[in-house]
Amino acid sequence: MIYSTARVVTDRPHRYIKQLVSHMGRKVPTRLDEERGSVMFSVGSCLLVAATGHFDMIVKAGAADAVAAVEDTMTGHLLRFATRDTLTIDWLPLVRPATAEDDTALLALNRTAWTAGSGLPSTAADEPTEYFNERRKPETHLVAALGGQIVGTVSTHRTSPFPEGAHVFGLWNLLVAEQARRMSIASALLSAAEGHARSQGAKKVGLRVLATNSGAIKLYQQHGYAVEGRYVDEFLIDGSYVDDMSMGKFLTSAATPTAS
Repeated sequence: MIYSTARVVTDRPHRYIKQLVSHMGRKVPTRLDEERGSVMFSVGSCLLVAATGHFDMIVKAGAADAVAAVEDTMTGHLLRFATRDTLTIDWLPLVRPATAEDDTALLALNRTAWTAGSGLPSTAADEPTEYFNERRKPETHLVAALGGQIVGTVSTHRTSPFPEGAHVFGLWNLLVAEQARRMSIASALLSAAEGHARSQGAKKVGLRVLATNSGAIKLYQQHGYAVEGRYVDEFLIDGSYVDDMSMGKFLTSAATPTAS
C-alpha cells in the first residue's frame, strides 16, 4: 500500500469533515464519528481526523495513480466547500526516509511512545542525549510525519552479516506517537519498510515482539506475519516472566531449493 497525507489548517475542522463525508456518502461508502470520518473509494480510501485548528487527511491505495486520484477527488470537493475560507492543501508522502536532522524529534518520540507491555523497562530507564548512534543509523530508519511533525518511525536492515542470509531483513523500533494512533500510521510504516526491504533484495522480513504486546501481534498478523517461534520465559519484567515471540513474513512466494 501507498500512503499520502495533507494537513488542512482551519478553525472549523469538524464542519469540513462532516460536510465532505456527508456529501460523498451519496455515492460511496463513508463513516463518521465525533472526531473522524472516512471515505472508501473503489481504488483507495481517505481518513479524516480532526484536531484543534486543523484536520489531517490520510490517503491509502495500492498504486501511485490511485493515490493521486483519491487526492484529486478530496481536494476538488474540499475547495468547492471552502467558500468563506482560503484553504491550502499540499499532499506529501506519509512516510519518508529519516535524516540526521530528525534526531531530536525521534529522541522525544522514543522517550514517550514505549508502553509497559511493548518494551523492556531497562531501556526506558536509559536517558540518551541522541537517538542515532552506531547501532541506530538514519539510513536504516523511516519516519512518518503529519503536518511536518514526526509521529512514527521504524527501522529495517539485514539481520545477518553473512551473504547466505542477505535475503532476510528485520524490523525494529516500530513506534507511533500516542496522539497519532488509530490513524494507520503503523500500517503505513510497515508497508514502507517492507517496500524498502524488497528494493534491497529482501525475500523475507522478521521481527521480535513480547507476548504481552497483544496489540502489536494483532497488527502484524493483519499484515501477513506469522509466528515462527516462541522463546519461553525470555525476559523477567516487573517480577513476571514474559515470552518473546519471533514473527516473519515472506515478501515473495517461499521457494524451496532443489538439488542439482
